[in-house]
Amino acid sequence: MGEALDIAVAGDRIDGDDLQDSIDRLKALANMLDEIDTDDMTVAQVQEIGRAQSSLRALAGSLVNKQIDLLAGEARVTADHVNAAVLAAQDTIQRIADIRDKLAKVGALLEFFSAVLTGDGKVIVQAAMALKNKLG
Repeated sequence: MGEALDIAVAGDRIDGDDLQDSIDRLKALANMLDEIDTDDMTVAQVQEIGRAQSSLRALAGSLVNKQIDLLAGEARVTADHVNAAVLAAQDTIQRIADIRDKLAKVGALLEFFSAVLTGDGKVIVQAAMALKNKLG
């Protein structure tokens, strides 16, 4: 989100249909966590992986028919902006070997979506910057 964003007006929204790329990537991240060798992990670590997978899949499912109404007068964030943020997160997360770091980055992505779902452009932009910083 490096460019200046337009200002949202009444009726602007992000439709779930336009978030299909993000939906697919969230599912792919959940599936990627299936591939982690958990043989030498504690029960708590395995449970943390399971919670992350569940959260990613639940979010993906909730976005399918979602309509996120943007707050008028705030930044007009588009589905393309959201999809780009998810792509960047996925690329980073997939390269990380350390499971704790990987799960922390997944958590940052989920936090970003908490902001997206508010429809408040200012909050979304702040969350996108925070996500970028957490991704390194």
